Formats: sequence, C-alpha cells, structure tokens
Amino acid sequence: MKAVYYKSHGGPDVLEFGKLPVPAPEDNQVLVQVAAVSVNPIDRRLRNGELQEYITRTFPVVPGWDFSGRIVKLGKNVSDWRIGDEVIGLAFTWSIQHGTYAEYVPVETSCLALKPREFSFITGAALPLISLTAWQSLDEYANLSDGQTVLIQAGAGGVGSVAIPMAKYLGATVYTTARKENFEYVSSLGADHVIDHTATDYATEIIAREPDGLDMVLESLLGEGVAETAIRLTKTGGCVAFMNNEPPPMADIIDRDIKAEFIHHRPDGDMLAKLLPLFVRGELQIPKINVMQLAEAQEAHRLSESGRTRGKIVLHIQDL
Repeated sequence: MKAVYYKSHGGPDVLEFGKLPVPAPEDNQVLVQVAAVSVNPIDRRLRNGELQEYITRTFPVVPGWDFSGRIVKLGKNVSDWRIGDEVIGLAFTWSIQHGTYAEYVPVETSCLALKPREFSFITGAALPLISLTAWQSLDEYANLSDGQTVLIQAGAGGVGSVAIPMAKYLGATVYTTARKENFEYVSSLGADHVIDHTATDYATEIIAREPDGLDMVLESLLGEGVAETAIRLTKTGGCVAFMNNEPPPMADIIDRDIKAEFIHHRPDGDMLAKLLPLFVRGELQIPKINVMQLAEAQEAHRLSESGRTRGKIVLHIQDL
C-alpha cells in the first residue's frame, strides 16, 4: 500500500512516501480503506520525538489518527459493523505504528462512527480529533454552560475552529486569540471578543473586561509564561484544560480551587456519532479545510508548523 512513514524522529524531511505492507486487523478491529486523513499538531510533535513518556513508537511509524474511509475487512470478533460501511474516526493508540497516512489502517471498532451521507470523505476526515478534543474539554470536563465565559486560544486553528462554535452552542461568551488576518474567520465562527495576541497583551485586555476572571480557559499554546497566565486568568472555582502540557506548579490552583488538567483526547465513536448531526444540521460550523495530497505530507507538516493555518489540513489518500 502507499503510505507516508518515518524511520526516525526529526523534522518534516524524515517523512517518506513509499510502500508498506497492508496491516491485518486484530480480532476486535476492522481494516479501513482510507479516503482522507487530517493533519494535527500531535502528528508533528510525535514525529519530532516528543511525548515518548506517554506514547511509544514502533518504526517505521505511519503518522496520523484522523481518518475517513470504507471498511474492507472485519476482525473475527466484529459483528456490529459490515464490509462496505463508510466510516470516520479517531484511530488513537498509546503505541503507534499503523497510523492513518496510508491507504489502509486497522482500527478498533470503539473508535468508529458512520460517515453522514451529507458529508464528503474530505469533510469527514477533518472532524474526529478536533471535535472530540473540544467537546471532551468544554462539555465533559468543564461543564461549560449558558452565561459563562471562556478563552479559546488560537481560535483559527483546528481545535479552535470547532471549540468556538461548540462554546457558543453551550451558551458561553467566547474570547479568542488570533492574528489580524484571521479576525473575520473566527468572528464568523461565533467568537464574541477577538484579540490579536501578536499586537497586544491578551491577558491585560481580558482582565479589563472580566476583572473576576474567566470560567474556563482552553489552553493550546506553548511558550514561556503561557500556562501560568492561563491560571491567573481563571476565576476562583474555574477550570483550565491544557492541550499540550501539564498544569504549572502554582499555589493558586489549590488556593483558589481551580480545576486544571492536561486533557488527553479520547477516541469515542459513540460520542462522535452524537456530535456529527450537529454539524449536519449547521448547529456547529464545519471548519475551513485546505486539501493536499498524501505525497505532500512534508509540506503539510511544514504548513502546520508555521502557526498560520486556518481550520484544518486534510490529505487526500484515494477516491472511494
């Protein structure tokens, strides 16, 4: 099968485009013929060699967790899915080897949801990781509700692009950070207050409007002082969901009863199946999608690393 893979950690140049054997599904898995996958920041972080304390690798590693495609083979214990089902999902594992940047991927059935007929494979591939991450953070973890306030960092990025509409769906007032060229985009997603973090101190601006702090911060940025700022922006009894790091060692977290955790997105086909109709009905907005080809994976990773993406990058694998 055609695939993108890497044999050692490093920059985008370690990504190779070539052929690998088609993997076989285990007893509780299905084999999916992949139509499209999306590129996520976690793909390049793992490629760089980060997070080895959490996620092990078996080389050569095919990156990628998001996918859309069609089931072509069933594991011997699988009875609730059929060959030919068109599916999307998040093929997350704590030990990576057979990822989704390939023509075929083995997937646990608990990770699957049926692709809505209204969606193309491209649209379907864009949604799993960002939708599950945002919903598990905003609703399941923070219990965000009507009248509350939230800061969603990097509003034009993948998670931000679905977290903003989700937060509005839950009734919250949304603050977000974005570059000036993305103001119109994040405003179209529903953001109430947009701050150009390259031109002003977003924390000062938020505190001026919300002197008691925010109910929640969805923190996806990395950098000196960012994690501490998230805690300082949170009101007593509020919460912070860290997307990329553990909470900082601050007394404020205990003293002000702040709930702060490093949120690990969880594959959940049932949850994904409940979220998808919201996108179909337009209650949640589908993010902007930039389509590239599988052979362009190196360039896609460079674009992802630039910090200037808007919405999602999706790699087209094959027509089904």
